[in-house]
Amino acid sequence: MPSRVPISNWRKQEILLWIDEHGGQVPTLAIKHFCAKGWKLDGGSVRRWWRDRERILSAEPGRLRVPGGGRRPLSAAMEEALYDEVVAKRLKKQKVTREWIGHMARVIFACQQSDTMGPSGFVASPHWVTGFMRRYGLSLRRRTNLTTLTDEVLVTRAISYMKYLQSAIPDMDFDRTVLMDETAVYFEDARNQSVDLIGSRPVVVRSTGFASMRITAVLAVSATGRKLPPLLIWKGKSTPTFDKIGGVYVAQQPRAWVDSNLLKRWIDLVFPMVDPSKGKHLVWDSMRAHISKEVKAKCAAREVKMCVIPGGFTPYLQAGDIGIYK
Repeated sequence: MPSRVPISNWRKQEILLWIDEHGGQVPTLAIKHFCAKGWKLDGGSVRRWWRDRERILSAEPGRLRVPGGGRRPLSAAMEEALYDEVVAKRLKKQKVTREWIGHMARVIFACQQSDTMGPSGFVASPHWVTGFMRRYGLSLRRRTNLTTLTDEVLVTRAISYMKYLQSAIPDMDFDRTVLMDETAVYFEDARNQSVDLIGSRPVVVRSTGFASMRITAVLAVSATGRKLPPLLIWKGKSTPTFDKIGGVYVAQQPRAWVDSNLLKRWIDLVFPMVDPSKGKHLVWDSMRAHISKEVKAKCAAREVKMCVIPGGFTPYLQAGDIGIYK
C-alpha cells in the first residue's frame, strides 16, 4: 500500500486562493488545473480544505496541518484505562508487550461499547499501538543488568584485546576459525523488552515461574560464514557421546548447560569438520568453562588457539549477541 504524502499549508493555501479567484468557489474545478501541474489531489481532500479554508489560510504556510488538526483519539476513556493497566502491570515488575497493549485495548473498548452505543470494528492495529505509546510517553525498554563496567575499564580492556588480535591475525585462517557461543532457550517468553515509561531505569521483569524450564543451544559458525551443526543440551544424566537427530546434535547435562567435559567433547566433534591442518582458532567469551584448565589443555592438544572476548565486550564483539539471538 503506498504511503500518504502530507501536503504543506502553503500548497493548500495556493489551491484555496485559486478556487476563490479563478474557480468560481467550486472546489472540484481545482483538481484538473493542479493535476495538470503534476500535483496529486482528490476531490474529498479539496472539498474538506475549502470547508476549513478560514483556519488553513490563517495558519503558517510551513506547517503540514493546522493547529489542532489530525485524527482525534477513538476513546479517551479507553486510552486512560489502558494506560492505568500498563502502569499497574509495570509496578508489579511484569512484562508489557505491544501485543498485550493491542489485546487489552480491544478488551477495554469492547467493555465500554457494551454500555454505550458507539463505533465498532476497532482492531488496535500496530500503527494505533505506536500512536498510543507516543501519546502517553511509552517506549520499548530492554531489561537492564544492574552491574555495568565503567568507561575506563572498557577502554583498558579494548586496548588490550586489540593488541592481542593484531598479533594473532597473521597466523589466523578464517576458514579454520570458529566463532562459538551458547544461549539459553526458555519455554516462557524470553524477550528482554517491556513497554514502560520513557527513560525508566531499572527495568525489572518478574518471571512467570517457568524460568527454569529451558534448554541450551550451542551455535557455531566459521569466520567465512559456514554454519556448523548446532548442539542442543537438555537436562538429564550426562552421556559420553552426542546423539544426532536430523542435522542437530543432542546432549544431556545435569543442569542443561555447558561444562568443561562437554566442551572437550564438542571440540573433538567440531574441529575435524572444519580442517585438521594448522591455523585453527576458537573465538568465544570468557565464561568460566571456556577458560578452564581442561579446555585450555584440549585446545592445545588440538592446536587450536583461543581468542577470548573480554568481559563486557560481548554486546559489541560477539556475533550471537549482536545479530543472532535477537
